[in-house]
Amino acid sequence: MCIDLKNKENCNRNGPELPPLYFQNTGSVFCTLCPEMESHILSYLNWGDYATLATVHSSLAGIVKDAAAQCDDAKWTLAQSFLQGKNGLEKNAAMAIKYLEELAGVQISIEAFDPTYEEVTPTSTEDTHYDIASMRQLGKCYLEGNGVSPDPTLGLAWLQQAYLHGDLDSAHETAVIYEYGKYGVEVDIYLAAKWFHGAAKAGNVESMAEYAMCLELGCGVEQSDEEALEWYRKAAELGHATSNYSVGEWFECARGGLPQSDTEAVLWYFKAASMGDEDSKFALNRLSDIARIVVPGWAAALNV
Repeated sequence: MCIDLKNKENCNRNGPELPPLYFQNTGSVFCTLCPEMESHILSYLNWGDYATLATVHSSLAGIVKDAAAQCDDAKWTLAQSFLQGKNGLEKNAAMAIKYLEELAGVQISIEAFDPTYEEVTPTSTEDTHYDIASMRQLGKCYLEGNGVSPDPTLGLAWLQQAYLHGDLDSAHETAVIYEYGKYGVEVDIYLAAKWFHGAAKAGNVESMAEYAMCLELGCGVEQSDEEALEWYRKAAELGHATSNYSVGEWFECARGGLPQSDTEAVLWYFKAASMGDEDSKFALNRLSDIARIVVPGWAAALNV
């Protein structure tokens, strides 16, 4: 469906929208349709139907391309249809990439690619955000070799471009790739830590927890219990379950400059357990004599 995000009252039917030329050109098979019939017929057509029509009449040879050109929403839907093989189209990742590159609206230079994290202010001013989503998807295609030959460097470059346009998830994903050496990328704990730190500072909760672990273990950064605790607490306060467990554990073990306190530990464990953290449930069972006083009815509340 072609959606005008600025004016949803103008949204069109269920199928891709066609430009007026198809109904004004006397050589078109649609020009003889009355408006009511036109609307009724086109409401049943999907991208696969348009692709079929392109083969049966010369006036419709460019119908798929023309329909996609009507708006970014149409182009995005067509790209997803090719990528996933849906809406009547066979899977064609190469065609999907063509439309995703158009939506991304930027050119990638491998020669200019620098894997180092760079702190930036988001630059995207697009209303649809299809530019960022396309960059992320292009990164995944090149990393996985979906529709193109696998190219980890180009995949990382597209993820970096998405981050430079304001997508924090791409920064976190980049860090994970370097941390585990995914897609054939060489493991680099220093780059991983830098990307986790950057994404954490920008507000990505998962990266806060990961960077805290880097600090706790001294992995890619100088070891610091105090800084690790600071990031665990930030992530915990934003609802990260395992970070709540970590703060509780550090109270129990008196780490990071915290005073030893089983009471505080139980409170943090209970928060984490309430979010589904299994380790915290075991910890509460281990400290059950204190837990039943600090959080009466905790076991019933957690159904354990």
